[in-house]
Amino acid sequence: MLNENAKQTLEPPPVHIGSPAPLVWGDTELSESPTQDERMWGMIANASALFMVGPLLILLIKSSESKFVKFNAMQMIMVQVVCMALSIALQIVVFSMVVIMPTLATMMLPFFSLIGLAMLATLCVLASKAYNGIAFRLPVLGPFAYTKTYAT
Repeated sequence: MLNENAKQTLEPPPVHIGSPAPLVWGDTELSESPTQDERMWGMIANASALFMVGPLLILLIKSSESKFVKFNAMQMIMVQVVCMALSIALQIVVFSMVVIMPTLATMMLPFFSLIGLAMLATLCVLASKAYNGIAFRLPVLGPFAYTKTYAT
């Protein structure tokens, strides 16, 4: 009996669809497992973030059919907005550095390339997680998208 009580206290609370999500990030267990079609569209929403209109089109077409697809598309739209803002900021920094210190700007180019590769790797991981039926919430953006999707 003591082992059962200890086991119950160690288990995380279940996530219920329709209840607001706690502000955490990472893998999220869903009470309903997404279908194969929903998993495929979730993966496409994540992978199509390389193109500007991919997640937006999927959100417009599939959001009424599946909350899982809507979550992945909404999260990717927000990722695209953040990536565009970072890209513009980095372009301003690079341009300023070229004008002020051209040698330092040239030395920083590999660093900026690594940022792009990290973003690409993140998209691949998210696409893989969506294909496996896992709703992965990114820090800051993920809880917002999850709350907007599953709380309605």
